[in-house]
Amino acid sequence: MSSGVANAAALAAADRAESWITDRAWVAGAVGAMAVLICAAAYNAGGLLNSGLSIAGFQITDNRLDSILAALIISSCAMLVVELPRLRLWLGQDFFRLHPTLARGHWMRFAMEALVHYLVYLGLLALVIFFFRTAGEYGFARGNAYYKPWFRLLDLAWAAWLWGGLPYVLLTRALKHSPEADRMDLANSCLKMVSLFAFRWPKFDEYDRKNLRALLVKLFFAPLMTVFFADQFPHLVSNVGYMFDGLPAAIAENRYSHRQFNLDFFNISVALVFSIDVALAWCGYMVSSRWVDNQTRSAEPTMLGWVVCLLCYPPFQMYLGLYYASPGEREVLRLGNPWFVTLFTSMMLASYLIYMAATLHFGVRFSNLTNRGIIRTGLYSLVRHPAYGAKNFAWWCVMFPAIVYSAFHAGWKLALAQTLGLLLMTWIYYWRATTEERHLSADPDYVDYCRQVRYRFFPGLL
Repeated sequence: MSSGVANAAALAAADRAESWITDRAWVAGAVGAMAVLICAAAYNAGGLLNSGLSIAGFQITDNRLDSILAALIISSCAMLVVELPRLRLWLGQDFFRLHPTLARGHWMRFAMEALVHYLVYLGLLALVIFFFRTAGEYGFARGNAYYKPWFRLLDLAWAAWLWGGLPYVLLTRALKHSPEADRMDLANSCLKMVSLFAFRWPKFDEYDRKNLRALLVKLFFAPLMTVFFADQFPHLVSNVGYMFDGLPAAIAENRYSHRQFNLDFFNISVALVFSIDVALAWCGYMVSSRWVDNQTRSAEPTMLGWVVCLLCYPPFQMYLGLYYASPGEREVLRLGNPWFVTLFTSMMLASYLIYMAATLHFGVRFSNLTNRGIIRTGLYSLVRHPAYGAKNFAWWCVMFPAIVYSAFHAGWKLALAQTLGLLLMTWIYYWRATTEERHLSADPDYVDYCRQVRYRFFPGLL
């Protein structure tokens, strides 16, 4: 009997050695996507955007903004609830590791260390809130409505950490001890600043620099993902209602045209894809925890890598003319032949679904400019940058026909400027892929992955 158990354990260990911990990260992403859809359907059925969300008779939210943020939090919680048992099964007994200080019975010392880490993060969160409230771009003093969801989220995060942060730190440090995770812990990097009180310059190492860069990534992208979702999710909710009520009525009354179909198809597709995509990305930016093994292992070390990435997002894209003078995606709806519009928007949707699926494959690990584990399954087993290839193909599908339209109706100068803008946008994404690969090549797993997957953007072509 003992030999049979030993053989089974050996086989399990061998199977685990051949797989990577990230191979089924997509499961959490799929659950998160379903959670967004379920929330949209429930919000539409119950009018929850306006009436507020209640669970088991308890009123959770009482206003539109909090209800939107609740949907975002629910989808992330669904992802985490799935990822925890997945990792528990994959790691087996290694999932829990008792802190050595506790193992030696030094309870008071352990408690004091945990308290210090809790207070460091509380102070860091206070600095983050102060930064965003004073940074002019985010318009807190002006009451900028666009970033209001982010400031509301910061208030909720402060309250959550103030009351729940200490139990979380105690439990995490007690049961998830890892020297490697300690080096990726931002609190440890911050504690080195204590030496300044002794008039000594802190001795920062490469891990501290990685932690700082990882923090900067979160500070830039977390607000964007929050406001993007707050913008798109209400459209998804209303589109759910439209598909079940308004659309059938229009068809039954014979007042539904091909052009209206194209408009609906475009609007519903964009709201669906980007509500899910942004919700999945938001979880990656907001949650970094030993429990789900998604701490940042490294962050982009070069200025070029940062520049080509940030140029693709507000406010920097705005300063360059909203995607470098290329036409907007909706311009394709102006084409005279509705069948061409249907064709191009269908190609756009197919590409955007691939783009969304690429984010989904990361599960709780998604983040620009960082390495949080190499994904090699699904779309990533075909090409190394499926999201970039799909997104650019979608843009060419809907923007280039609009450029041709401009050439005939607005003159060749505008069409030429738009073509150059579209080419520049594609060129920027090429350099994003190039700088990412340079960064990730410091990881032996990524080098091995590149040997297995030859193509960057399109299988068999490029």
